[in-house]
Amino acid sequence: MSNYNIFLKQGKCSYCNNNIVIQRKYSGEHLCSECFQKNIEKNIYKTISKYQFLRPKDKVIVALSGGKDSITLLYNLYKIQNQRRGSKKITALTINEGIESYRENSIKKAEDFCNKYDIEHQIISFEEKIGISLDEIINRKIKTPNYKYACNYCATIRRRLLNDSAIELGGNVLAMGHNLTDFAETYLMNILYQRLDIIGNQYFFKEESDLIKKYYVKKISPLMRIPEEEIFLYANLKKLDYYPSHCPYREKDPIIRKRVLDFIQECKKYSPEIEFNLLNGFLELSKILYYNREKKGYNSCQVCSYPCGDAKLCSYCNYLQEFNQ
Repeated sequence: MSNYNIFLKQGKCSYCNNNIVIQRKYSGEHLCSECFQKNIEKNIYKTISKYQFLRPKDKVIVALSGGKDSITLLYNLYKIQNQRRGSKKITALTINEGIESYRENSIKKAEDFCNKYDIEHQIISFEEKIGISLDEIINRKIKTPNYKYACNYCATIRRRLLNDSAIELGGNVLAMGHNLTDFAETYLMNILYQRLDIIGNQYFFKEESDLIKKYYVKKISPLMRIPEEEIFLYANLKKLDYYPSHCPYREKDPIIRKRVLDFIQECKKYSPEIEFNLLNGFLELSKILYYNREKKGYNSCQVCSYPCGDAKLCSYCNYLQEFNQ
């Protein structure tokens, strides 16, 4: 746990009389194990309510990788669902990218969790849907001049398969395990690359066009106000059985996202609240840009008909054409 800069220490819980506590540097709180777990669960519930993520009759599909974030998310949505009469059963959806000695281990954790709680679990593979695994894509592309790193290929394909599979499973909401650290990291990356249209398009309360609603399921992130290290601690205190390792491609590829994360972690040593500042900046700026920036039109992809900016093909179909050359 020390890898996440969280320490158990003597003190007094801010909410009860327990004297072994976790210190939250960004808020000054001291929480015992019990109060910490309750606080995390309350945070998730309040986030869902504040941002109107769910309605009683929603069919929720949970993107489940088997890691700490998605297991924590599924566990809490399962608890919330069981407290609501008439709510539709959650379905967990796992994408098998085809990463040797990594994904099969995380899928086993996902399967075990769903079996334990009797949650429907669907597994969709790159190989099944696009005819090629991520490992094969990398082996084929890595020595070519236009190689873009594994994460670029994976993110585009995985997003499409999650979206399309959620719709095929009858879902109208796709729940993602993105935590506060993920949001801070992505927002800062978009600022660095001046992706203002993307930030504006991520405004939570935007009105979607009929075309967007036709092709895209609503996505929610109930963990968005919880730092990554607190998800780690919560999952361990709850004894949730998750797969602990990161994707090997993320570890070895020199992607900018890792450097942005390292920068945020360094800033947190001096300003523990920095991730919350970045999240709040995103929420405010996305609203301003959504209402005040001229909205651009978009084409329909000539292959799949999905919206695709000003290009003729969407990124997903572009990649599929590359792989088949």
